[in-house]
Amino acid sequence: MKIRWRILGAGWNEAETQAKTVKELMEELKLSSEEYVATIGNRIVTEDHPIKEGDEITFVPVVSGG
Repeated sequence: MKIRWRILGAGWNEAETQAKTVKELMEELKLSSEEYVATIGNRIVTEDHPIKEGDEITFVPVVSGG
């Protein structure tokens, strides 16, 4: 299936993927769930969230510290 993805603040990338969940896609893209949170349609989604053809997924860097 074809999806679009980006890291917040960067441009969109198109990808052909066999991933069925956000976690599988993050593994394909070599992104760590400790460093990024995924959003689809401006909603934060969990790693087990299913992805479908045409989804636009944004990975938001996790900010920590204080």
